[in-house]
Amino acid sequence: MDADTKKAIAAGSSVLWSALLTVMKFVVGIMTGSLGILSEALHSALDMLAALGTYFAVKIAARPADAEHPYGHGRIESLTALAETLLLLVTAGWVIMEAIERLTAEGTDALHVETNVWAFVVIIVSLLVDISRARMLKRVAKETKSDALEADAAHFASDIWSSAAVLLGISGAAVAHLTLEGSWLHWLLLRADVLASLAVAVLILHICWQLGCTSINNLMDKTDGEAARTVRTLMAERMPAYPLQSLRVREVGNKAYIEMVVAVPRELHVDTAHDISEAIEELIEKALPGAETAVHMHPRDAAADTHEMIVRRIALTHRFGVHGLVLMHAEQGYTVFADLELPADASLDSWHVAIQAFRKEVQLRLGAHRVMVHVEPDLREIPAFATLVPDNWEQLVRQAMVSGGAPIPSAVNLYTNGERRFCFISIPREHGLSVQESHERLSAINKKLRATLPPVARIIVGYE
Repeated sequence: MDADTKKAIAAGSSVLWSALLTVMKFVVGIMTGSLGILSEALHSALDMLAALGTYFAVKIAARPADAEHPYGHGRIESLTALAETLLLLVTAGWVIMEAIERLTAEGTDALHVETNVWAFVVIIVSLLVDISRARMLKRVAKETKSDALEADAAHFASDIWSSAAVLLGISGAAVAHLTLEGSWLHWLLLRADVLASLAVAVLILHICWQLGCTSINNLMDKTDGEAARTVRTLMAERMPAYPLQSLRVREVGNKAYIEMVVAVPRELHVDTAHDISEAIEELIEKALPGAETAVHMHPRDAAADTHEMIVRRIALTHRFGVHGLVLMHAEQGYTVFADLELPADASLDSWHVAIQAFRKEVQLRLGAHRVMVHVEPDLREIPAFATLVPDNWEQLVRQAMVSGGAPIPSAVNLYTNGERRFCFISIPREHGLSVQESHERLSAINKKLRATLPPVARIIVGYE
């Protein structure tokens, strides 16, 4: 069942129950003369009108966007919720005025309430209905993000407390004659019904404030804090390479419209930018279903050269790679340590001059006190293998992966150039891993495969 159908069913049921409660309360209120019950009846009558408005509002809100309403028709729900708030204000005003009139009237005739079993029956039934409907409406309103149903749920929730207050009021009026006339308890119980109606009015005013603020904020496109926080968290955790520069979130009915500006490298190709934009939109769609996201790419200038980038650039000018850089300020002065990547079969003596030139240039450019290096074979080179590749190589790889408890490969690709071979094994991405955890995971799989498979190619395992 889609969201629009859920909202229509919930709104329709609210109309029926509100109508039933309104008739019951008016009949019993007139029979007993209870201001509390009459105020509840008027409250329910306005709830019925509000429920009718909600029913038609959700019907209109379900209409698709058109040329005149590019953001759809969802704002009608906020307008309906605001109208319901104004109706509740009228109710509270009438109850307060009537209560003051009865409290200030001479004698006790104005305070008399004719209580009978039906007064208690209608209030208890009302309580049960209000509890059931408030829970249902609150649940559907949360699922569909409907302002109108949220207002309806608030009405039924307020009825729970107001009905409880009225129940106490008529209970007090029913036992007032059992107390000593002229005592403070007799005075209080005699006015319990009117005081209960005032409590109902105060509660209605509180609900009006909450509903009014929510409706006005939605109509004025106030940023949805929760949705905005969700987007910011997602971008920070899942897209750290593309910082979020600005964000605007607009909620219309149960649909969110998100506009964002992200910073990307100035050199980015337009096709790559499009792919990144689609990835961001897909990420947000999973977190906020139904959201429409517009991503604007803002080119950022290249960051200023860091000491690390300077060291890497110097290494490249001398035709070797570098990794494992350590740059630190020690008591003896600024110190640099680097792993230099040299051809595995090269003579160390043949690279001695280049290594010393690298150390001297780093010292001069960074003002370093000392530059230390560690030489390692360049693992980017593909070694030669004399052993022939078995015909069932891919099958052997998959069996080794399964027996070693590794994920089943999504692809096994073997690349050859004579005796120089390497095999790249793609496995499904494992979510939630840090870079360190991912490295350790892949290294462990590589180690197991090298120990299990025949030495026919350099094996590299990586995520899709």
